[in-house]
Amino acid sequence: MAVGAVALLALALFALVWTSSGLGGGGGDDLASPQILDMAASNFAKGVMAGADKDELVAQQLGAGSASEMSERAEELRREKEARAVKFSAGKLAYERGNYPASSRFLEQALDEEGEFTQLGGEIQLWLALAYQACGREEACLSIYRSLEKTHPLPAIRRQACDLRYIMEAPKLQINPDERVQIPVLTDLDVNRGNRAPVARPRPPQKRSVPKTWDEEFWDNYQGPGGVVQNRYVWAAASIAATAAAVYSSYVQRGLLR
Repeated sequence: MAVGAVALLALALFALVWTSSGLGGGGGDDLASPQILDMAASNFAKGVMAGADKDELVAQQLGAGSASEMSERAEELRREKEARAVKFSAGKLAYERGNYPASSRFLEQALDEEGEFTQLGGEIQLWLALAYQACGREEACLSIYRSLEKTHPLPAIRRQACDLRYIMEAPKLQINPDERVQIPVLTDLDVNRGNRAPVARPRPPQKRSVPKTWDEEFWDNYQGPGGVVQNRYVWAAASIAATAAAVYSSYVQRGLLR
């Protein structure tokens, strides 16, 4: 069971190298050839029967002299991939800062080193198309999208390229100059900051005190007898009631209510 698992791993790695190196001559279609698979399996089985180390056999099937050479090569590939990722990140950062020509240069360098048909290569091309569009090179931008749609092996990259191409080719909305919102550009905002003398803000006008009327002065100063309510509204109501009682009594005396 262990031999079969290692054999499958060896065949998978052998197929990967065969595809990337183009040895199949037909874009990977020859990998399905039974002769190639049978030869790899037969060589691996013979090595196992002879007592060879399985890791060494896998390395030999992939064209390396030993497993240590495979590890060294894998480390070299990792460092190269990190270097390409650094240029890719520099291109994205330049794009986000509005430096589109520099972004195009970084992305072109990263694409030359990575290649067009990997996942990273597809992402680099998508960003490169955006940089071309920002630089006014719309035809180059559309060319990248069309190429990705037709040739890239990953469906996600093809789908993104299709969506972006559709947006690029959509009819542009026509807006009259009087319909545009004009936003002033404050170019000298930071230059003049700190150079101006402080301006004193005017104080709000104070409210003039209105002199109190005689009634207000009287009720403010009136203390009243001890134990009597001091509320002015109570006293006002009492005054009105007393006045009404006096008027009523005068009418009664004159006989007007008969």
